[in-house]
Amino acid sequence: MVDSTATAPAEVRMTFGEHIEELRWRLIKSVLALLGGVVVAFVFYKELVRFIVQPHFWAMQLLEVPKAETPLLSGGYAAPLWSIMKLAFIIGLFLASPVVAYQIWRFVASGLYAQERKYVGLYGPVSFLLFAGGCAFGYLILIPYGLLGMATMLRMEEVISSQYLFADYLNLVMTLTIVTGVIFELPLAMVFCTAIGLTTWRTWWRWSRYATVGIFVAAAVLTPSPDVLTQLLMVVPLILLYALGMGLSAFVAGSPRPTAAGS
Repeated sequence: MVDSTATAPAEVRMTFGEHIEELRWRLIKSVLALLGGVVVAFVFYKELVRFIVQPHFWAMQLLEVPKAETPLLSGGYAAPLWSIMKLAFIIGLFLASPVVAYQIWRFVASGLYAQERKYVGLYGPVSFLLFAGGCAFGYLILIPYGLLGMATMLRMEEVISSQYLFADYLNLVMTLTIVTGVIFELPLAMVFCTAIGLTTWRTWWRWSRYATVGIFVAAAVLTPSPDVLTQLLMVVPLILLYALGMGLSAFVAGSPRPTAAGS
């Protein structure tokens, strides 16, 4: 008769040499995926450029800038080319990110226990979705209204021409898009800290007033325009993300959700 109380066999761990070999092949596959994504981005670079400059044309249209003055200036031969290369790299990295993330996951999972793999497998896809959502928010909402706010404040036709350099515009858009993508990871970071026992939802609740002040400061630093509308476009999502992280932390910890009376 088989003893039902027998313990399950321990999980087999790889040796150090096997880990190094595993890492090498994961890196090779990730680099190949990245190169493939960059090649695809270069093939369609004209379409990408037309897509990424749409917020600029939208802002210029609302400001009723003459159509002859709306195209972005090259500012030289090399500057636009370097900007397009950076754009292709970022787009290629984004296209390759599912493959790269999978390779990272496979390498990390080989050294984790089953319970640890469960957490990584859950947080990985959520992290990607939050980052993609943040990038979409930056491109579709924050950047267009930020450009409109800046162009409105600097609209002085007698001394300043309403024309802008392509390289400067592209750097601004890429930076803000990536920054908003990273910022949207806030709820996941909060939940992770709660899940590993560093904080509880009560900790986040106690810090909420300080977090609100920090959010306003971050919005003032990160947004391209100092006008009130653009600031609110950054502040409101961050406050909602913080509240979401606090609520999810309460759920993860198995505690009741915070209320004003509990403060």
